[in-house]
Amino acid sequence: MRTNDFTAKQTILGLVEVVRLEIESKKKTLSIGDEELVQKIMSKISEANKEFATEKEELRYWGIVTREVAWYEANTEESEEIINRLKSGDQLFAQKFFYSTNTNGCNISRFRSKILANIKQTYKIEVSVEEFGDILYTFLWNEGTWSILDKYSRKSSFFCWLSEVAQHELIRYLEDMKLINVTRERTAGNTRLLGLSIAPEMWEYILNDTMPNGLYKDVLFSTLVKRNTEEKMMKSFCLKIEDLHRLQKKAEADLKDRLIRSDRGYEELVLRDKTPRVIEVSEEFAKDFCVWQEGKSNANPLADVLGVDLNHEDLQKKVVDFLYTIPQKLKWTEEERIVWTLRFIEDTAPIEVAERIGRKRSWVDTKYSRLNVRFNKAVKEWWAENAK
Repeated sequence: MRTNDFTAKQTILGLVEVVRLEIESKKKTLSIGDEELVQKIMSKISEANKEFATEKEELRYWGIVTREVAWYEANTEESEEIINRLKSGDQLFAQKFFYSTNTNGCNISRFRSKILANIKQTYKIEVSVEEFGDILYTFLWNEGTWSILDKYSRKSSFFCWLSEVAQHELIRYLEDMKLINVTRERTAGNTRLLGLSIAPEMWEYILNDTMPNGLYKDVLFSTLVKRNTEEKMMKSFCLKIEDLHRLQKKAEADLKDRLIRSDRGYEELVLRDKTPRVIEVSEEFAKDFCVWQEGKSNANPLADVLGVDLNHEDLQKKVVDFLYTIPQKLKWTEEERIVWTLRFIEDTAPIEVAERIGRKRSWVDTKYSRLNVRFNKAVKEWWAENAK
């Protein structure tokens, strides 16, 4: 450290207070005292023994280490009780944890609906709550050892990590059952990031685990985790709006490439294809799906407005493009765009959307209804201009 221990301690103590408030705002607990926490942070800084050109760079590094250590402690505290109770053989706790639908309880319902909606949207397969619970329970249980839980690194929230594990295992299970076989290779060019529809905590975990420190990581962190405005980012990075957009585009391309090449399964969580992927299914599943589809009513607003079958393969790309270009022309706030994207495109449950943005369920329902009215009006105007 360039400064004396007393000054460093006081500076880090101030940083700890800020991070503690951040952790508490996420409704998490950090029981460790300030004195002990500061000591752990200072020890980690001393062990790294880094050299810095300026005090500003050094202070920035202290801030990074403070967040890492504090969140590690908070994540450990959150996860230890859950892991210990699962390993102890507490059957009642396990039953509630894997199968409960109480969104306010200690269970996987907080991410389950999102994963099941993604699977349905991407692969046209419906997985029940019970089946999803069975798959994840069996995988984690691992013949009574619960050894998978030992792989949790505490770099992120336990539930963020578990969400990634669950998505990856569900995809593997469906492939093993030969229900799906993805044959088209993904690239940075033919995929898109889900962006703000993914929780900041999940993005923080993925970026910390995937991206090296540097400008690309900084701009992605500012965009996806902190959710800063463009004006604030222009000032922070000393860039004009055009240069900022170019930097964001390059950073996103780099991230997508790393996600695709990674074997961690992140791509299934945060990437979607710009055009439909070629998916091979078993003959038995194809027959079952046709029967299921015949029994479904056409309730999609786009079909009502455009008068087309959205499952027609010739229209798939246009529909995907359409869903994202129309809202861009409407003067929606960032919050409105998130609500509409989550509800309309990703079919996220209203209660989950409400939790994500810190609003009441009734507010989300009302807002979504009004946004859909505006969206349908824009669709009709688009149709009038393009259907000639």
